[in-house]
Amino acid sequence: MIASPLDALREMAKALDAEFTAVPSCPVTSGSSAGADALWHDASALDAWRAEHLVGAPRAAIVVAVWPEQHVSTPFTDISPTDFARRSEWPFAAWCAALGVAASRCADGGAVVALTERPSPLDCAGWAPESGAADAVEALVRSLARSEGHRGVRINGITTPARLAPDHTVAPLPSLPSFPGRIEHEVTEAVAMLLGPGVAGVTGTIIHADCGRSWR
Repeated sequence: MIASPLDALREMAKALDAEFTAVPSCPVTSGSSAGADALWHDASALDAWRAEHLVGAPRAAIVVAVWPEQHVSTPFTDISPTDFARRSEWPFAAWCAALGVAASRCADGGAVVALTERPSPLDCAGWAPESGAADAVEALVRSLARSEGHRGVRINGITTPARLAPDHTVAPLPSLPSFPGRIEHEVTEAVAMLLGPGVAGVTGTIIHADCGRSWR
């Protein structure tokens, strides 16, 4: 499991009996000074991390989850360019590095699952950077599924609004009363499903583990 060093993701790794590899965090925090805010674009830590982890034994199954330590809902018109970069551009760069490592290290015939935080469409107000980043990761999943398919590698994605859901949902209500879903149950079970042999023909697909809040 290649993921941000959060307790919930470490617990998922334990549940999946997975080795845990931490992804570097953005070098800036919301409390940093104006001068330090410019550091969000410094990707040297990601470059070094990627070079280190591209080398190693292949793995039959890999989960990737690049999540921030915490979230803050903000109206789009109130988000500064620096805040947008910190909440969207840096995470996407980290996703590119992490998924690149996962695709390279995945053994022939293996599977990769990208676990993304994404607000459900009805609840996306205040989450513009996170919504954009989630859509960008979906595009990466489709692209990698095409490029790695000749090796028999399946690459899919799962989204969860577990940490982004509002306190009160607007109608129509989610199909399942367990909305937004727990990371340790609904989300982990969905990840295990996509890593398993029962979905041998599924690749380039995104599953929303949000208890029916999203549908097509």
